[in-house]
Amino acid sequence: MTEKEAIQMLERMQEPEPYEPQITHDAYEALQMGIDALEKQIPRKPKYKAEDRFVKNHFAEYSYCPTCEKEVVAGDMFCVMCGQRICWQEDET
Repeated sequence: MTEKEAIQMLERMQEPEPYEPQITHDAYEALQMGIDALEKQIPRKPKYKAEDRFVKNHFAEYSYCPTCEKEVVAGDMFCVMCGQRICWQEDET
């Protein structure tokens, strides 16, 4: 099962059919937390490049997280602020 498939299943559980028992507010929030966590595991490309900086004897390329918009260093797998998985691969065109 992929992250996207799991998200779709959890979203369906948040909105039961009329003949199914309704879920509690706590259960709804727990499902939403699961959805939010799974969405951060789907790699997203960073926003526009910020700048290159000289840090600890080498240049580091910085961009911005697509979720929280905090700076991320090129090559980092996750945003250190929000946990969003980052995809650094260029599109093949």
